[in-house]
Amino acid sequence: PNSLGPGELLVRHGTKEQQGKFLPRLADGTLIPCFGLTGVHSGSDATSLIGSYGTVERDASGELGVRATFDKRYITLAPVAGIVGIGFDLKDPDGLLDGATGAGEGFTVALLERDHPGLRMGPRHMPLAAAFMNGTVQGEDVWIPMDAILGGEAKCGQGWHMFVEALAEGRG
Repeated sequence: PNSLGPGELLVRHGTKEQQGKFLPRLADGTLIPCFGLTGVHSGSDATSLIGSYGTVERDASGELGVRATFDKRYITLAPVAGIVGIGFDLKDPDGLLDGATGAGEGFTVALLERDHPGLRMGPRHMPLAAAFMNGTVQGEDVWIPMDAILGGEAKCGQGWHMFVEALAEGRG
């Protein structure tokens, strides 16, 4: 599952800090990954992020981050995963992102561990009585610090390119 989930994405696009924090635990199986892409109204259309969005803002202390809402289902391994890559449509209405780094609005990926405040993972879906672990990934007004954005601020808005590249590798 690392080919589509956070593992492959971290290797190619993660910051050094993200790679150091997550890759060893993904490699030894301590963390099971999943990728929250499929929305409740989009079926298997990976380009549709209906119901998954975030807005760049500063918290009370001035820290730059994202306030996100997402509703995903049929997420492979969600009931047992320890880390999820969340895909959402990012907006920056106040122009807080540093455009000089290439950061911008658009499809963005956040890396959240299972115990992240506001993140709800599960329950397991059992359509057609299939034994495979599929489930939901949801959150409403979840605060995501900028260091939890895959690749950091510079990769805001570049998630679609990252996703397609990883998908090609994993399915190739």
